Amino acid sequence: MKYFKLYSVFVIVLSLVVFVSSFYMFDILPVLYKVYTGHTIESSKILKLQELGSVVIHDIRIYSSFTLLTFLVFFFVKNNRQYFVMMFVFLIVHFVFIAEIGEFTVFRRLYQFVIMLPLIWIFFEYFPLKKISYYQRITHSFLYITLLCIVFPGIYFPPFFNGIGGWTDQIDKTQPITISGVFLVRKDNKEVIYSRSIVNPINFPGRINSYLLRINPKKIFKILEFYEKNYKERYPFLKREITPNQKLIGKFAYPGHNPYGKFDYNKFPPNSIKAIKISTKYYTWDKKFIEEKIIAKKDWK
Repeated sequence: MKYFKLYSVFVIVLSLVVFVSSFYMFDILPVLYKVYTGHTIESSKILKLQELGSVVIHDIRIYSSFTLLTFLVFFFVKNNRQYFVMMFVFLIVHFVFIAEIGEFTVFRRLYQFVIMLPLIWIFFEYFPLKKISYYQRITHSFLYITLLCIVFPGIYFPPFFNGIGGWTDQIDKTQPITISGVFLVRKDNKEVIYSRSIVNPINFPGRINSYLLRINPKKIFKILEFYEKNYKERYPFLKREITPNQKLIGKFAYPGHNPYGKFDYNKFPPNSIKAIKISTKYYTWDKKFIEEKIIAKKDWK
């Protein structure tokens, strides 16, 4: 627990400064805006700034107060065991209560990072790099990296996280809707999208396709062969309406990294398919088909 009390004092002082500063936030924000942009904020933007600022101030006061309370308790911790017990208590309270009344994920992660940072130097005490063998240093190094990934930017686990916020897409309705991907073509010309769940855990077939087309177009047929082989091997799971990663514990399995569509592959057994292709289809906004551009196509063996 070396330096732990000094760290606690630093966080306590910082929490107090942040909490007090929150009462002057509306005076500080226009000044920061002028320093950053070089001119005074426009009157039309003042209301938006105040609206956003009120939400930010709310979260700052919640997390600075909770951080202050946490490290006032931590200051009196005398050993690692007490720290671990209190850390888990505060994390549980955070996940169950505090995280639910805050708006900004960054403040949640920052609190979790601050409270767990001492884990790193505690870990160094138990798993030093000095006076150990070469293979032990490699093992400990991987453990350090793993711990760093857990501590920074703050531990989180379901159901107390809401994913990555802020991803949006601008839609231009003057342009047609495009659907790009891999398609299975049945002998009667019916088609179904080849879901990325079939190649899980690869999960990014679109990136692989575009890379091969850009770097070595001739190899695109190799990837189509892989998709074909993979579909045939994993069809026993698909016809049971489960994805390959669900083969052991079924629908209780954790989903893949990216969301993926689920389609009725019961109607597309391997012996009914005549071809596999990569293409882009264009539709109007009232769902009328315009055209299709086939990038690569391979007959099913």
